[in-house]
Amino acid sequence: MNWEAIGAVGQMLGSIAVFITLGYLAVQVRHARQTGQRALSQGRSQALRSLLTQQADERMIRLALKTNAALGGQSTPFVRALMDETWVTEDEAMLVMWTQITLWNYFLQIIPHVVELPPMERRQFDVPLRSYGRPGPFRLFYQHYIRQLGHPDAIRYIENLLAQPN
Repeated sequence: MNWEAIGAVGQMLGSIAVFITLGYLAVQVRHARQTGQRALSQGRSQALRSLLTQQADERMIRLALKTNAALGGQSTPFVRALMDETWVTEDEAMLVMWTQITLWNYFLQIIPHVVELPPMERRQFDVPLRSYGRPGPFRLFYQHYIRQLGHPDAIRYIENLLAQPN
């Protein structure tokens, strides 16, 4: 074998190494982007849950009801339905609503990544979601809030879950 042949083999191996390196970098960049998106989504979700928890404070609810009434606003469909069907007061219904919204925000954080959960954790995650199909405040919230304003992929996940036998 002469030096030209050895040089050609070396160039070919060098080219293959470059392509492998570029492929590895592409995978790493994609992974870093996904990790960044997940961290951003989680941070946004945690901040929103914190804000929603503040909204569930009884003083905030009373203030919201007072300002809403003064400005001629109306209760949300969920609050009206909860008041009509259970005879709770408007501030009690709002407390239930803010609690449900906070829980729904948690579900929205997990649903896009639910396939990554181990089977036991996924089953634990799915159990409260099945409540959206049973009589009670969860189903009322699902009908009057989630189905109206919810994320289509999340709704599809819940609908598929409810269609499965327990």
